Amino acid sequence: MIYVVEAQAPKNLQLTRFLPPTPLRLLLDRNGTNLAAKVEFESFNRQLNAVNRHTGSKLVNAVQQEVHAILTQAEEKVVSEARAVIDAARREADEKLGAELARLEALRAVNPNIRDDEVEALESNRQKVLEHLDQANWRLDALRLIVVTHQ
Repeated sequence: MIYVVEAQAPKNLQLTRFLPPTPLRLLLDRNGTNLAAKVEFESFNRQLNAVNRHTGSKLVNAVQQEVHAILTQAEEKVVSEARAVIDAARREADEKLGAELARLEALRAVNPNIRDDEVEALESNRQKVLEHLDQANWRLDALRLIVVTHQ
């Protein structure tokens, strides 16, 4: 399964500099064990053979209940990974935008040409970015069913 972590926000907030649409890969076996860290995508992909549409449809129907159970397990497992990505993006945004704000305030202390509304606009922007990052979510983007046969 490929999940995508993303946040929706107005373009002027430039949220993708902190949280671009980020894919998370899960490779669950029938027991719900995530093998993604142990199995590299490319090498595994080369070992797979596609089946025709008719056979694929029969396979999906035969294992439909197992697939639903695995999807439920995947939803539980992706939460911690997605939260980690979102939290890292939030920390980065808070750090960078906080530093910009501190720099502008320090500049205002020595330069009277820096207006209060500039500082307020930057603080407002920072708050909006953090709020939208708090609302970030993830979605299932792709599902690949791999059936192992012993030949």
